Amino acid sequence: MQKTSSDPQANDCRAAAKPSSDDRRAAMLAVAREAFLRDGFAAASMSEIAATIGGSKATLYSYFPSKRELFAAVIERECRDRFAPVFAFEVGESQGDLGEVLRRFARRFLDLLLADDMIAFYRLIIAESARFPEIGQATYQIGVQHGLNRLSEYFAAAMARGALRPADPTVAARQFLELCSGELHRKRLYGIAVADVDADADRQTRNTVSTFLAAFGADDAGRGD
Repeated sequence: MQKTSSDPQANDCRAAAKPSSDDRRAAMLAVAREAFLRDGFAAASMSEIAATIGGSKATLYSYFPSKRELFAAVIERECRDRFAPVFAFEVGESQGDLGEVLRRFARRFLDLLLADDMIAFYRLIIAESARFPEIGQATYQIGVQHGLNRLSEYFAAAMARGALRPADPTVAARQFLELCSGELHRKRLYGIAVADVDADADRQTRNTVSTFLAAFGADDAGRGD
């Protein structure tokens, strides 16, 4: 029988060294993320993912009963980790210059969409959604819908204080996000090379805000170039 140390500090150290269930799950998701990005959904191997983690496939399946559920969990975490900060408006922005706030938001949202790993995930989700519609639905709800709700709340507040003309804030949010992604995102999805992405992103951001405020702005203030 294994003896228990009488030293409380030693026992605490052993307890701290043993990974928690949450830590184990997080490690599985991190390894699976790389596998899906590298190999795609169909070619990603549960056996290889388990081996990389350092456990058995049975342990992996005890957390995620199927590869589809593992993939869905990876996408869910990716959406929460990457989209939530983009849609988190800073304290004081509700009273700041609307044009400048929208330019900052539009640029960080576009930078997220153009990131290599986000492009890879976008292609992967589109490819798998035909077979597994629930993956596409979950991605939309966690990533797009959550962000849309936050942006709608911001626009509703802007309309209430007169910075935007009265309108449906959800419609305004949808149209703004469509303008944000625009041509640059489509080019990246289609693999079309862009000579100066940073300059094009700046230009698209300015045009996005100018076009949006031309439609929804209460006046000419902050419309930009």
